[in-house]
Amino acid sequence: MRKMTQPMAEAEGMIRGKPAQVIYLDPDDDVAVVRDRLEWAEAERVLLVLPSRNRSLRSLVSLKLIARYASSTGHVAALVTPDPRVGELAAEVGLTTFRSVEHARRSQWLISTGETSQPISSSELVTAYDEVTEPDKVPGVSLPERPLRKIARPKWLPVFRIKSRRRLSPSQMLVQRLLSALGFLLLLAILSAMIGVVVLLLYPEGSIQLKPRRTPVQTELTLRADPQTERINYQTLDIPARLAQVELRDVGVIAPSGASALPTERASGAVTFINRTLQEVTVPISTTVSTSRGLNVRFTTNITVTVPAAVNATAVVTVTAVDPGPIGNVAAGQINRIENPILARQLAVINELPTSGGAVKQAGVVTREDKDRLWSIVLQKMYQEGYNRLKGELAEQEFLPPESVIVLPLEGIFTPSLDGEQADQLSLDMHAVVRGTVIATQHANQLGLAALQAEMPKGHKLDPRSLRFEIGQVLSVADDRSVTFTIRAWGEAIAQIDTDQVASMVRGLPIDQAQRLLAQQLPLAEPPFVSVEPNWLGRLPWLPFRIRIDVTE
Repeated sequence: MRKMTQPMAEAEGMIRGKPAQVIYLDPDDDVAVVRDRLEWAEAERVLLVLPSRNRSLRSLVSLKLIARYASSTGHVAALVTPDPRVGELAAEVGLTTFRSVEHARRSQWLISTGETSQPISSSELVTAYDEVTEPDKVPGVSLPERPLRKIARPKWLPVFRIKSRRRLSPSQMLVQRLLSALGFLLLLAILSAMIGVVVLLLYPEGSIQLKPRRTPVQTELTLRADPQTERINYQTLDIPARLAQVELRDVGVIAPSGASALPTERASGAVTFINRTLQEVTVPISTTVSTSRGLNVRFTTNITVTVPAAVNATAVVTVTAVDPGPIGNVAAGQINRIENPILARQLAVINELPTSGGAVKQAGVVTREDKDRLWSIVLQKMYQEGYNRLKGELAEQEFLPPESVIVLPLEGIFTPSLDGEQADQLSLDMHAVVRGTVIATQHANQLGLAALQAEMPKGHKLDPRSLRFEIGQVLSVADDRSVTFTIRAWGEAIAQIDTDQVASMVRGLPIDQAQRLLAQQLPLAEPPFVSVEPNWLGRLPWLPFRIRIDVTE
């Protein structure tokens, strides 16, 4: 290294008079790189150009460190960034920002405080990539030499040389040149062979299409849905359930099965009152007269009548039997008694004609069997109505076994209420609760799926698209409303094929031999399809990663 001359020393003292130095940062540069750039900067003012893809220098902490490093090294730093957010952060830490280098040049910032009279063109800017090697770039000033850098230079291709200390004749020189040319050609042939081998290894591409074999599997389980269970028990095969109920009221009516004769019509006729006194006697309406022989049949007068004032004077009035039925049909002369004692002393009575019109008809008689039959009818009706309503309230993936539905009567009133009463119909007003056990099918399906997976052959996996579940019959319903039922599950097991093992198995083999080997060694549903590109090679590549294997399930 030569000694620093006087002009060089003067140039070093005039560093602060140089134009500002522009440093273009890379997208992956961080604060440490910026610090090194600032330490090696030769100008007082340094303009740092931030790439848009740089993220590590866009935080407030990074900008504070840059401002601190610039202050510690005696530089004035500014940033070039079009991002307004970075500009706000830089303003907080005291850094000047520009939208572009041209903007900084127009603002006269690139010129030091001592040289603001003449604007500097962009061609005069000193960047981090420029090297000042000619003194005339700074008139009158010699710059110090920069340290030498080791530059990696390309090496020449080797040639075969024959070293000899003595002077070679022309023939010997020709032989030496021929040997050098042969050596170069031999090396070129070796390189070409190596390139050919690499091309043969990397260029061919094999393709194998496999369709694995499917095996059907099925199972049947007996499960118990218990309202007292909170989670699935895979050992006891118990699943959660819930009780649902609805409150109903209904009225049922039937005709009694028994029948008897029921008096319905009252007999009627006329009687003659005979005066026993000399005074007229008034017989009021509803005066009761009756027979005196056999059954006491009573009649009442329909109107008020007055018997004239003379002995044996008469008055005729119509009467109606008190009790309905044929009992009121009496013969002539049977009605001869007046129940009113005052009138009985004053008058006599007689029916000159028989009474008639008393009749009966067949009427139902309520029995215990009729009540039991009506009770069953109403229960069945309420069961069906309650089951339909509970089923309509089910959520998705829930089902209600009909065997679990029960009707719990709260109140039942019969009309008429007594056995043996005559009535044309028997009615029952019932108030009851209909309750059933609701089972979630997904819980049952989970147990069915677990059972199918336990049935999987070795080296197979279950195809989820082939799964089918079916709820079987209800076996029993306990008093606590737990339901024991069966479920059947079906699916298909797909044989698993290791593609890496397949590629290693058939690499480098001819196509027909690879097809036979795959058909023998793998569980396939159909013969494999093997192809090679280019097809004139006739065999699969030696490198396994150049063999593409497609497994179609």
